Amino acid sequence: MRVKALESLLCAGVPFMVAGAYAFFAYTGIFRDTKDLDVMLDEREVPAAFRALERAGFATELLDPRWIGKAYAGDRFIDLIFSSSNGLAVVDGGWFEHARPATILGHSCLIAPVEEIIFTKAFVDERERYDGADVNHLIYACGDEMDWERLLDRFGPHWEVLFAHVTLYRFVYPGARSRVPEWLVEELCRRTLEQSRAGDTPLRVCRGNLISRRQYTHDYEKLGLMAAPAGPAAEAELARGSLCRKRRGPAPARRHLGKGATVREGAPGGADRPGAEVEAARLRKPGS
Repeated sequence: MRVKALESLLCAGVPFMVAGAYAFFAYTGIFRDTKDLDVMLDEREVPAAFRALERAGFATELLDPRWIGKAYAGDRFIDLIFSSSNGLAVVDGGWFEHARPATILGHSCLIAPVEEIIFTKAFVDERERYDGADVNHLIYACGDEMDWERLLDRFGPHWEVLFAHVTLYRFVYPGARSRVPEWLVEELCRRTLEQSRAGDTPLRVCRGNLISRRQYTHDYEKLGLMAAPAGPAAEAELARGSLCRKRRGPAPARRHLGKGATVREGAPGGADRPGAEVEAARLRKPGS
């Protein structure tokens, strides 16, 4: 089913990137058996993707017009994702510019950039699902070669979320703290101190809606707090009360991520185990 989906999108010329379990394995070597396939694409490409998948026998549905469509074949499904559910991580040209070529299920395609995967996972904080461990594993595997400046820019006025994950990573992996560059830690600490000295924002806002769909309803319904807007432009008022300026020291030279995670459907050792064919997918620091 997943092979057929990839073939139909490739044959139709629909630009897309593979994310989810297959991309996570390519970056970290951690295998997760899954019934679905996550595909990232520009929202404008969703109709063309639906047509291609329907011709291949899939049933399609725009599950939520804000961020996701689905294609079904029996109990298997394809997620066609064009934004994060909170509206912050909209798939744009930067995703494709920094996507990494790979071979997935026997087909050459792109996988989503590790920076964008971290950006989306950093805001997942539900009772039933928390992606902080995924963020930690991605930093441990790829931190030495990531574009941290671009990742910081992605977070924009929500840089505190990045700081929280960086702090947790440093706690989990004290022997690999250096995979987060020193200039970034200093910059985030500087922003935090300056923000603390500035005091509270004048607005009674709770940004919990950006990391959870349900866990902060009490704050809005009972305490009368405002939900945070998702778009960067709508955050302008909040940004005035928080520190969003860029002031960085020179960043060290970065190596680009190498090519080539290969994943084959039906691999030995588990259903669709991606571990069978990986070409230069180990992005860990040498000697780790």
